[in-house]
Amino acid sequence: MSTIEGTMRRWRWSRWWELVPEAVLAGGLGYFFFDEMDAATSAFKSGRAVTLMIGVAAAWLAARLLLWRLVRWPVLRLVPFLAGGLAILAIVVLPAYRTHTVVERLRAGPALESDASSTQRSTPEAEPVASAAPQLVRSSAFRGIDHRARGTVNVYRRGDGRHVIGLEDFDIQPGPDYDVYVVPGADRTNRDAGTRIDDLRGNAGTQYYEVPAGLDLESGPFTVLVWCQTFGVPVANATPA
Repeated sequence: MSTIEGTMRRWRWSRWWELVPEAVLAGGLGYFFFDEMDAATSAFKSGRAVTLMIGVAAAWLAARLLLWRLVRWPVLRLVPFLAGGLAILAIVVLPAYRTHTVVERLRAGPALESDASSTQRSTPEAEPVASAAPQLVRSSAFRGIDHRARGTVNVYRRGDGRHVIGLEDFDIQPGPDYDVYVVPGADRTNRDAGTRIDDLRGNAGTQYYEVPAGLDLESGPFTVLVWCQTFGVPVANATPA
């Protein structure tokens, strides 16, 4: 009997509840697809995301065939796939419904003051703090890219000449592993030639990000881009003017 015939025979005699992991996974992904269609379909525009999906699907199928052939007890075949399906939903779907608000206050010096909803960031006592109030030099509204987004992106110059990017009163559709980039050029939707500033600390609120020394934010156009590292897709951007 060939491997395929043996697998099909096991399949015919398997209990229906062995397909619970696939049903759970399909239900969760299906709900996300129809509830957040723009965000879900944006993954198909990313080669990285498509490759990841194909790889996971191939590994899942291969593991299914292998366990059907080698493991006799259905429960032992069920458990790892149920755990795997829940893990996939936790990585892909759950972050899209988990809002994290971080509210910070811009100060003259390099330290940021935040309220109780965010992590405190303090400046070492030995570090000098510029006394001049930060000056607003550029501003623009956030624009969502296949994701919901609103709010304002402001660029400030401190008394010492350093710049700070402020994401103010903003709300971006949540998701996994967002980063903030500065990319040369207007209305950029990819991070090519860009500078990673920091992890996005929350998908909503008011937050301030220190810009590395030497990065010029006053001559020529540039884009502040929120990028999803997990799926390799843009989430929101702004071109401060």
